[in-house]
Order: sequence, then C-alpha cells, then structure tokens
Amino acid sequence: MMVIIFFCFFLFMIIQPFGTQFVRALPQQGFISIDCGFEGSSGYQNNITGLNYTGDGPYIATGENRVVSSNPFGQLYATLRSFPNGTRNCYSLSPVQPGQRYLIRAEFYHGNYDGKGLSPTFDLHLGVNFWTTIAIRTNGGALAEIITVARRQKIEVCLINTNRGTPYISLLELRPLLYFMYPFANESQSLLMSTRWNYGTRDYLRYPDDPYDRKWDADSGEFLPLNTSRQVQTSPGDPFQIPSVVLQTARSFSKTNYNLRITAATASPGERMYIVLHFSELLPLNPANESRILEIYGGDAQLQLFTEYRPPFLVADHKEIINAVIGQSGTYTIAVYVKNTSTQPYIINAMEGFIVRPMNESQTDDRDVTAIEDVKKAFKLTRNWEADPCSPRQYVWQGLVCSYDASANARITSLNLSFSSLVGAIPLSIGNLTALTTLDLSGNNLSGPIPDILGDISSLKILDLSGNEAIGSIPRNLCGRVSKGVLLLRGGEGQCKSSGKNNKTTIISVSVAVSVVFLMILIFIWIFLRRRKAHSPKGELVKRLGLVKERDTRQRDIRFTNAKIKQITRNFEQEIGKGGFGPVYLGHLDNATQVAVKVLSATSSHGSREFEAEVLLLGRVHHKNLVCLLGYCDEPKHLSLVYEYMDNGNLREHLSGEISGCSLLNWRQRVSIALQAAQGLDYLHNGCRPSIVHRDIKSSNILLNSSYVAKIADFGLSRAFSHDNATHITTGVAGTPGYLDPEYFQNYRLDEKSDVYSFGIVLLEILTGQPPYMGSAEKTHIVKWVRTRVEAGDINNIVDPNLHGDFEVNEAWKMVEVAMSCTAASSTERMPMGDVVMALKQCIEINVPDYGIQPVYSDKSPIIPLISGEYALSAPTAR
Repeated sequence: MMVIIFFCFFLFMIIQPFGTQFVRALPQQGFISIDCGFEGSSGYQNNITGLNYTGDGPYIATGENRVVSSNPFGQLYATLRSFPNGTRNCYSLSPVQPGQRYLIRAEFYHGNYDGKGLSPTFDLHLGVNFWTTIAIRTNGGALAEIITVARRQKIEVCLINTNRGTPYISLLELRPLLYFMYPFANESQSLLMSTRWNYGTRDYLRYPDDPYDRKWDADSGEFLPLNTSRQVQTSPGDPFQIPSVVLQTARSFSKTNYNLRITAATASPGERMYIVLHFSELLPLNPANESRILEIYGGDAQLQLFTEYRPPFLVADHKEIINAVIGQSGTYTIAVYVKNTSTQPYIINAMEGFIVRPMNESQTDDRDVTAIEDVKKAFKLTRNWEADPCSPRQYVWQGLVCSYDASANARITSLNLSFSSLVGAIPLSIGNLTALTTLDLSGNNLSGPIPDILGDISSLKILDLSGNEAIGSIPRNLCGRVSKGVLLLRGGEGQCKSSGKNNKTTIISVSVAVSVVFLMILIFIWIFLRRRKAHSPKGELVKRLGLVKERDTRQRDIRFTNAKIKQITRNFEQEIGKGGFGPVYLGHLDNATQVAVKVLSATSSHGSREFEAEVLLLGRVHHKNLVCLLGYCDEPKHLSLVYEYMDNGNLREHLSGEISGCSLLNWRQRVSIALQAAQGLDYLHNGCRPSIVHRDIKSSNILLNSSYVAKIADFGLSRAFSHDNATHITTGVAGTPGYLDPEYFQNYRLDEKSDVYSFGIVLLEILTGQPPYMGSAEKTHIVKWVRTRVEAGDINNIVDPNLHGDFEVNEAWKMVEVAMSCTAASSTERMPMGDVVMALKQCIEINVPDYGIQPVYSDKSPIIPLISGEYALSAPTAR
C-alpha cells in the first residue's frame, strides 16, 4: 500500500525548518539520487539537504522527459519522465552489492504536466516482484519507499502500465544501509514503508540529520511534548540506528490516567505488518519514588504485546511487532497504557510501520541473464527487453520462450530473432544460453562464420539460419550433430552434406585406428590388474588406511576378517535394515557392544569405490554428529562395514511413522535433530581439510541413537576437495531424487552448497512430516508445496499436522526461513552451513523460559514470548 501524499505534503517537504542555508556536508557514498527528466549534464546539489542529484539518462533508455508547468515546489519537481509506450519500463540502479540492504524511494508529482487533467494509476515493481500501486490526483503527488535486499549487482525499479493512465516518475533515490540494519528485511521479503513518525516535534527531518536519509514526519499534536538537549545513546550494533535528534523528542501527556492510541499502519485487510516502536526515557527519574511503567497493546488495541515496560534513560530502545495482520478496518492500532503504579504518564519517541512484501517471484537464471543482455547489446535490440527476461511471466521478453521449475530459476529455452534486421556476425554470447532448444535467426542480414560454441549447446534441437545470404561456414561440430539426427538445421545444411562426403573415408580410417588402440589399452589394463591383485592380496586400501592411522593416533586397527564378521553377526542372523549398499545386520563385539554391519550385496548399486571412499573418509573424521565407523572387512568378494548401532533407526522412518511402537517426534526433538545434523554437516564443510561434500544428505541418512542424538551416515558418495585449488568440482551427478541440488544437476558443478540444498529439503521434512515429493498424483515437490503456503501466511498449514499445533510458532517461522534460504534455486543465494547452524541455534534461543507471564489470546492470534521478554503476534503470513 502506497503512502499517498498530496499537494500540502510537497509544500511541507520543500519549505522545511532547515531554511535555505547550505547544510553541512556528510558522506554520500553509495547514494543514488535521480531527478527524473532532468537533462543537465553535470547535475546539481540541493540547497536544503546538500544531496547531489543527477539526470536519469544513465539509468534508463526509454520514456520521455517532460516539464511540469504547475510546480510551486522548486527544482526537484520541475521535471519528470513519462512512459506512454510499453507495458514495463525499468530503471537499473547500480552498482549495488548483492546481499546488502538498501532503502529505495520513488516520488511522483503530476502537476497536470500533460494538460489532460487525468489521474493516472499504475503499478511499481522491484525487479520481478510487486512493490505497490501508485494512484495520483492530477495536481497531487505520492511517495513510495521500501527496504530491500539486493539479489544481483543491480536493482531494477519498473513502472507497469495497467491501462489506467500513463506512468511517470519525478524522483528516484537509493540509500545503502548497514548490513545489520532492519534484519526483518531479507531476500524473501521487503519492507514497504507505511508510516514513520518523529513524535514531540514540529520539525520534519531527513538527511543530513539522518545519515541514511529516512524521512521522519513531525507530530506534536495537542499533546505534551518532551525533549532534551542531551544525546541519546545508540549501541554500534543497534539494528535501527535512529538519530539522536529523533529520540531527543517524545509525545507524552500531563496526567497519568490518559492513554495513547495511534494508527501504526494502513494497508489492505490480510496484509502482514512489521512495526517498530522507538523509546528512550528523557527525564531523570528518581528510582525511589518515580517510575514510568507502560503496557503496550496492538491489534486494534485488544492484544497485550509488552507488559511493565520501562524505557531506559537516554538510551535507544525498540519494541518490534512482527507479522501483525491487518483486519477488516484496513488499519492497525496500537495503544500505550500506563500501569496504575506508574507515577509518570506514557511516552513514545518515534515509530515506523511497514507492510511486509513477499519477494518470492522466480528470477531468470543468472547465466541466461548475462548471455541475453550481451545479445541485446550486440544486436542493439530494444523491443520490450527490459528487466528480467522471463519473469514475471506476463512480461516475458518478445521472442523468448522460458521454462519454469518451482525448485530452480527460469531458463530461456527458445530465442526467435527472425526478420529483425540483424546485421553483422552472430555474437558468441548466444552460445551461453545453454538451455536453448530452438534458435531462429532467419530472415536477417547476418554474415561471418557460425560460432563453434553453438555446437556445444547439447539441448539445441532446431537452428534456423535461412535467409542470411552472407552467412559463413557451418562448424564441424554442428554438422556432426546434424548427421546424427539430433539437430535440425535450416540454411547452410548443404555445407554439412558435402563435408560429410569429403570426410567419409577419413572418418572410417580414424575410427578403425581408434578402435585398435582402444582394444590394446583394454588388454594392457587387464594384465596390469591381474598382476596387481596377485602381488597385493590385501589391496591398496590397507596401505592408504595405514597413512590415515599415522595421522590420527586415535585410530585403532579396525580391519576384520570375514570369519570375524560372521561371528559378530552370528552368521548374519538378524537383518535390521537394507540400503543401496546392501543388507544391514545386528552384531555384537566381544565386549557385548551392539553394532550395525553393512554387507555389500552382489546386486548393490554401490561398489568397491564407494566402500573404499567410506572407509577412508570415516577413518579420518571424528564428530559427535557423524556416525562412527568401528571396523571393516575388505577381503575379495567380502566387503563389510561395521558401525556403531543407532537404536532409533533413521529420521525418515520416524517422520513417516514407519517405526511401530515409537512415539511421534515432538517439536523440541525435531529442532534438536535439525541442529545436530547441521553441526555434523558443517564439520564436513568447514572442520575438515580438505573440505568434504557428502552428496547424499537425506532424512534416511540421518540416524538416531537411544537418546535421539542425530548422526549423519552413508559416506559412499562423498567427495573431498581443497578450496586452495578450486571453488567447485565438475563431476557426474550422484544423489537421491528429491534432494538433488537443481544447479548441480544442470551443470555438474559440485560444492558445499549442493549439500546445503539437500539439507534444506531435510529441514522441510522435519517441519512438515512430508517426503520430498508429495503423495498426490502430480508429485508436487516439497519446496513448491511449502512456498505456496508461506505466501498464504498460515504456519499451521505448513507444520506437521500430527503435532496437533504443539509447536513454537516463532521457531517454526525461523526454520521455514532457513529452509527457504537453503533451497534457493541459485547456490549463491544459499547460506553456508556455518550460518545455518547459527540460525538454528538462534531458533532454539527464541524459546525462552516462562516467567509467569500469561499470554493473551484473540480468536486466532496468540502472543508468543520472544528473547528479552518481548512479544510478537503469531498470526504471520510469511517469514
């Protein structure tokens, strides 16, 4: 919902108490201040704020510059840029730092610039996501401000024509925030400003008094203003960094029996709010006989949020109301009451109210964005090629067809540039559109050779080059794909046919020679392996384990004979499980310790390589949340692994109810298991050198002992690599469907973030009790299933119904947030395992002890205690 501010607001904003004197200079590093429609070459400095403004030419290539004829507000609103053509026109703000928070503000003053006397209404988008709707009177104006997290190296602000008037814009500003400010804004949600009040003053305030250029509306009203000339202290890590000049004034009253009711936010019914109340005591109270004790209510002043609150003296303090839901009135009201034992009346220094905007629209894959932007530049294309190529779907670029996957970013699968008056050579960047199935360049004036890289697009099925008379030669790799029947080529196909005849004899000769050499190599390898086996009965594994034992004095001789394995398992008497490696048997060591013995079966999908990998890896890693290898047998045709016995089976069995006689995992057990598994995986990624990627993290590979301590198992697919030499490994895809990182699946690039994705799936299983694919006929993936429910905003529709509501709401939302980050389509957007561990620890810390405070309940919204005794509404619609 937009904050509508009409003529009087602009007058108030321009004629500020700063006067017309030049203000003191403050650093504007990272600031972007755009006077839209301004055509000056060098820009100018505003004589009120000292901010430097430039024209918008470098940030946008569309639209028309217009002059506002009726403008009493000075240079800032003298011009604008209107967009009579196109559905989506976008500003590209850069440079920005991905992952950093920014405040972005757009302002609109119409002034009947077109003389039509119309009142336009249009939408504003932040990249691919909806920001707000702008509705403006002919001589009025509006302001829209949002706090967001940059997802790429640029932020795009798009004006969307909704056929209700011509979109336009007057000012566009970007302000970087400190990395820890407004932590409730993240990559999945932004904060749309609804209100921002500075109480107890008549002075409107912004930069330079606020170095982050937040606009603070003055509000003294008919109440008692409190103020002080002393500085209000703010800690260096304070997440709001409210200027002292804001907190040095407050609203109060002369009597203690009066209470304050304020509208904190205005929005559509059902929207989620995030509200921050800012406090600081301005009077030096005598603790012996003076006190200011506040009771704060929300939800139309019906729900008690904070009890017996005492603002600290000359120190900034804040109370957050998280995920409040707007009712049918369209407003959210807060009441500040005074406890009957208080000797002082209520106080409030400042307040900010935000609408929580989901930022969950899928983007186009970064590789495709870079490639298609290069194509656009090379061919000097305009069309509707603005912002994201594939998203939102209704604004997909002309000539593109995209594929959409709930668990991955959109990919460009078809590019049609036929009859587009293209000239020159085909840019190499087209070959970086690696998901293309169809490429149509027909009917143009292209010349020069066809790039070899087109032959490397394995998915390409149709290539149309017809109608380009000066087109160059067809690369051999393309002709090879044509001859195999996997590529349909139009235009230049005759070159492939003649080339095939000329080279037929050569190809046959080379094929025969290669076959002979290959056969000789096979014979040599067979002889070598036979000799190696004859001279090394115990195999290379024992030698390699010897090296492990030299490095780790804790490692004991863990090699068993097959006869000993039979003794331990009582001749394989009791099978307790079965996996890809083979059956698992219960065993007992000589000291009566129970063990689990995995035996390689003849039909196993695993083999000696996986067996060796698991033995070597578990021989050198030791962690309380990794299963412990106690021994192995590597005799020919008898490969076995001996593990500590995990009494309570695996996590998947418990979540699905497959273990009879076991009680359902309660909420506290689930959170603990999630944290323990995360710690084990974090050890593999960050506690081992070289790092280890598990490659098969899933709920059935997380085992539970008698105390429900979680341990990660099954390291047969694990890979180790050093970050000193590479950031990833290129390797064949391995793992379990449903848990596979889609980015790894597509490009074969393996790193720790592939495990992070799989762990995110496990987190969602723990939360929902569901497997990776839902049991419906459509086989909906759990990420898509949860995402749709996050948008709906009801945590009860996400958490396992078998818990019957017995869970901590704030913890659940935090776990959802972590899981959504882990399963982001792009690995760069996923948090590393170290951060996952910290987030889950914070999640547990949310559940503070009960101090005897009785929560107040509405029909649907209980009050849940947070850290430091604070409260938050528990009827969120996303987090």
